[in-house]
Amino acid sequence: MGAPAIRSYILAKVRNAIELFSLLICSITLIALVCATAFCAKAAEISLDQLLRSAEEQIQRKDFGEARDAIRHGLHRYPSQAALWNLLGISEGELHNDSAAEDAFLQGLKIAPASASLNENLGFLYFTQADYQRAKKYLARAVDLGSTKAGVKFSLASSRLRTGVQQRARAELKALQTELAGSHEYWEERGAAELAVDATAAEADFNRATALAPASDRALNGAASVAEKQGLDEKALSFLIKAREAAPDDVPTLMHFGAVCLRRDLGPDALDALEKAHRLQPSNASALYLLARANIAVQNWQQSLDLFREFARRTPNFPITYYAIGWLDIKLNRPAEAKHELEHCLSLAPRLTGARYELAQLAVNDNRLDEAERQLRKVLAEDPEHAEANILLGDLLMRRGSLDEAEARLEAAIRKNPKSGPAHYKLATVLARKQQTQRAQTERALAAKLNAEAAKASKTQLRLVLPEEVEER
Repeated sequence: MGAPAIRSYILAKVRNAIELFSLLICSITLIALVCATAFCAKAAEISLDQLLRSAEEQIQRKDFGEARDAIRHGLHRYPSQAALWNLLGISEGELHNDSAAEDAFLQGLKIAPASASLNENLGFLYFTQADYQRAKKYLARAVDLGSTKAGVKFSLASSRLRTGVQQRARAELKALQTELAGSHEYWEERGAAELAVDATAAEADFNRATALAPASDRALNGAASVAEKQGLDEKALSFLIKAREAAPDDVPTLMHFGAVCLRRDLGPDALDALEKAHRLQPSNASALYLLARANIAVQNWQQSLDLFREFARRTPNFPITYYAIGWLDIKLNRPAEAKHELEHCLSLAPRLTGARYELAQLAVNDNRLDEAERQLRKVLAEDPEHAEANILLGDLLMRRGSLDEAEARLEAAIRKNPKSGPAHYKLATVLARKQQTQRAQTERALAAKLNAEAAKASKTQLRLVLPEEVEER
């Protein structure tokens, strides 16, 4: 066979192959078209009731993705069916697609604004997002439309409580007792509602909550808050220790524990808890502020100053921050910086007596005694019982020979703080100048005793032994 004949043979084979391949493609396309047509025909046969029933069953089986896809497909045929939009919102919400869930519920409400179910579900969505103002709006509408569900009424009352409608919230929560008495969340919420107005009732509520859920950190924190209102900080700490054991990484518990420790002069315990809270939630400004305070308690002056400066960057118009920064600048021997910070503090809060007192002390240190007296008299006009201001003004008056007024100021300081060694000592000096020798000796001896006790206490760092520390040992 010659070359031309061979080429002709090959070309014929290639043409035959192409024709066969084209025939195969056409067959596949035809089969696909027939299947698609059959599928569409079958889909077209699905009624709205069948679609709704199928989606509900999928949601009940927790097949939320399948339910969502089926509903979205069904909405092409039934776009004005509010029930489908409602089920879509539920599916998207369960898949944590909150924005898509919100869009679905809102679309459904455009079609059926009087749907109690849609209002309930949108209200619940906002409630889980802590958007209590909008949650209250839609949950209240659901109740107005006839919803009788205890969960709806509970969430509505809780939303009211968190948006300042406390009296109504308390009444609504009490009305739900028969239906929700077995729920510790109910008693926790009711305790929170009672806390501001009736500590005894709140205590009973939190006791019910802890009986139902002994390890509930919210119930334990609530019980601690009641104990604080009753002036029982040790009892509060016992609840908070249990809360920390139950939820060691719960930031609100760590902050609550740290705040009570600061008040009870348990600086190291406060520092440990607040360092952990700040580490867990670096963006939490309240945890940052409390951590700065805890560093003051253990005399970490520079660390505290750095933390307060960071807090000031985040919250620039909080005056007490600049008071703290100024006070720390004094501790770190930076009087010019301290004066600037304290003056800025007073520009934001002119009646903040602590900051004004520190300015007066700086003026005394600079021998600007007239300025110091002017500032101190402003402090005492706002707070006549300010112990430190009375002591400092008494000292200035003694220097100027105004012994009677100096004595009166120092006695006022002692009434406010009977254990103030400096006040007793300066009063002894005034009395000695007034030739009241026996009283002066008594005051001087008492001052020496109180100063010694204060020095001893300042060297003692108390510390709690927590359950987790015992386990580590």
